[in-house]
Amino acid sequence: MIIGRHTDRRGRSSGERIAAVHRHGDPITAAEQAAATHLLDAMLDAAADHGVTLETLDGVVDLPGAALDALRQQALINELRRGRGGR
Repeated sequence: MIIGRHTDRRGRSSGERIAAVHRHGDPITAAEQAAATHLLDAMLDAAADHGVTLETLDGVVDLPGAALDALRQQALINELRRGRGGR
């Protein structure tokens, strides 16, 4: 399991939070989990510069889910672009 650098109020790491995300469709791959954890940590690093924590964000957004969704969406966009000759 990917651990990640941030924890929530229950002590779960950012990697554990990503691993707990459930979406319809294909299961989360190890590569997706690692990439989503890295993205989540980067977003939380930026949030920390403003005094915002994962606990704060949990009150308004599912950031771990959003990190995974964003990576899957980008992968789909990249795949579609490759199918059109890279445009």
